[in-house]
Amino acid sequence: MASTLNFSAKDIPDLTGKVALITGANVGIGLETAYFLASHNATVHLACRSEPRALAAIDILQSRLKAAKVDAKVYYHNLDLGSIKTAKSSAEDFLTKENRLDILIANAGVLGNQWTPEWEYEPMFLTNHLGHFAFVTTLLPLIEKTADITHDVRIVCTTSKALFMTSPTIDYDSITDRPKDADEPRHIGQFATSMKVYGQSKLANLYFAKELDRRYRAKGVWVNAPHPGWVGGTELGLHEAFDMFGFITKRIVEFLHTWFAMKTADGAATQTYLATSPKVPEYGIHGQYLMPRNNWLWRYQGPQVVKLDAAYQNEEEWSKLWQWSEEVVKKELAK
Repeated sequence: MASTLNFSAKDIPDLTGKVALITGANVGIGLETAYFLASHNATVHLACRSEPRALAAIDILQSRLKAAKVDAKVYYHNLDLGSIKTAKSSAEDFLTKENRLDILIANAGVLGNQWTPEWEYEPMFLTNHLGHFAFVTTLLPLIEKTADITHDVRIVCTTSKALFMTSPTIDYDSITDRPKDADEPRHIGQFATSMKVYGQSKLANLYFAKELDRRYRAKGVWVNAPHPGWVGGTELGLHEAFDMFGFITKRIVEFLHTWFAMKTADGAATQTYLATSPKVPEYGIHGQYLMPRNNWLWRYQGPQVVKLDAAYQNEEEWSKLWQWSEEVVKKELAK
C-alpha cells in the first residue's frame, strides 16, 4: 500500500450512475466535496440540518455546475445529527428515496458546543459520533445491497488531528456525566477541556471507521478516516471562539484562516480521493487514517496514509465503542 499518494480534481473518474450522500454539505469542505462529485456526474444528496442553508448551497452548486456545463442531480436531505432519533429517522427516509448508495461521507462536525439543560450526552460526541452512528448503521442494508452489485462502495468518516489531544481510550463517563461548570459562562479556561472533548469525538470517528472496515471490508465496502487539514472557510469553531476569547481573537482566527489555512478545495481533496479514486481498492487502502501532504509553503500536494501507534490499533476498543453506541441508540429509541 502506498503511503504517499497523488491526487487532483482531474483524477476523479466519471461517476455517472453513482449516488452519494454527504453530511454537513452546505458549507466548507462538505460543499466543495459535493461539487467535486456532482461535477463528475454523481447524484449528490446534501444531508443538512438547515433547509434554507442547504437550498442556498444547492443554488451555488447548480450555478457552478452550469458554468462547468455539467447537468447533475443535487438534492437536499434533512438530517439533524444532534438527535439520535431524528438521525435514524433521516436514514430511514433516505432508504425510501434511493435504491443504491455508492458513496457515504460522514463529514459534518461541531466544535466547542456547550452542554445545555436538554443534553443527556456531551454535545460534541453526540453530534460528531452518536448521530452519525445511528445514521450510518441504518443505511448499511442499502450499502450492502449496492456493494453486492458493484463490489466498490466508499464510506468516509471525516476525523481530525485533534484526536491526538486525548487518550487513545475513550472515557465513556465523560460523555454521560454532566460537568459541574456546564452552565457557567464561557471563558478561556475552558479551552483545553473543550479541545480534549472534541478530540475524543474525533477519536470515535476513527474507531467507528476502523470497526466498520473490519466488519464490511469483505463485502466490497472501503472505509477510511481522513483528517482534512487546517482548512479555511469551514466555520468550524468560529462562533465558539468568539464566546471563549472575544471579538478580537475571533477576528485573528478568521485572519489566520483566510491567509494561512488550506483552501477549501484542498481540504476536500483527501476525502474526495477516498470517495472516488480507483487507487483505493488497487492499493488496498481501508481502515486507514489519512491526512494532507503539504509542501513548505503549506500548499496541498496530495493525501498520505499515516501509520498510527499500536494504541490506536486495538480492535477491542473499536468493538467496545460500537457495542456501547448500539446500546445508547437502543435506549434512545425506546423512549
